[in-house]
Amino acid sequence: MTENQKKIVIVSHRLKGFDDHDASCKSLQNALAKKVTNFEVDCRTTKDSEIVIHHDARLGNEFTVQNLIADSTLKELKQIHYKNSSETILTIDELFQLIEPHRGVQLYLDIKESGKEEKIIAKAANLNLLDNITIVSWLPEVLFKINALLPSMHLCFSFYPVCSSALARLNYFNPKVKSLFQLDKKARNSLLYDSYNNENGAIGKYGFDFEHFVSLPFKGRLLEVLQSVLGIVCVNYKLSTVDFIQQLKKQNLQVCMYSINNEKDLRKYKAKFLPDIVLTDNPSLVINE
Repeated sequence: MTENQKKIVIVSHRLKGFDDHDASCKSLQNALAKKVTNFEVDCRTTKDSEIVIHHDARLGNEFTVQNLIADSTLKELKQIHYKNSSETILTIDELFQLIEPHRGVQLYLDIKESGKEEKIIAKAANLNLLDNITIVSWLPEVLFKINALLPSMHLCFSFYPVCSSALARLNYFNPKVKSLFQLDKKARNSLLYDSYNNENGAIGKYGFDFEHFVSLPFKGRLLEVLQSVLGIVCVNYKLSTVDFIQQLKKQNLQVCMYSINNEKDLRKYKAKFLPDIVLTDNPSLVINE
């Protein structure tokens, strides 16, 4: 089988389109009912060190109250519901319990903050779900910690690709350029310096998002960890070039691209980039995989 003929794994991005709300209990139940086997959700840590499923640091406008998750206890968050239903934020325990009967599921779990890796692994292990999970993160220290705890765990590193270190520095220091790259949001963007790449200099803290601009070639401890588990790198297809993707593949890294959201673009960018995995907001692409 040639690379052009290879089947791409289509992954539901945050379970979008399976409910009015991303990554809700109902969206998960609907996706499982549709026999969806690959999906991605994000997790964050509450004030009392519980783990909930939510992408943003703060509850969004779809909730009755917009609390910052890191400043709220789980009890406080469970008293807040979606505006159009009685449903509340999903916990990681509820997530794992819902998928546990579905042994063919592959969950891509994006860990947004460092510090609770051991707790997450323990919860997954208790339900024998470790083989059903790929750990995703924008934070190298999360991947380093997971790898130390469980060297066989599937890993995926997300980042913004740039073609040169000069462009990376321009992105980092220039808000206007950040805006051009659709990065004008409440997030702290930082460069993946060699020291950070090699496990000394972790900066992720609860309540904030850290994202990295990366120029190739990958090197250092992060590359070694990813290669040891046939790891994945996740990039936005709009910021990628064929040369950039080919360089990643030459380093024996799998490539995941987000967010390709219609059949036309899927065909186009499958032919252009030959990705291994695609994250999509379109439920029909996942259902019809």
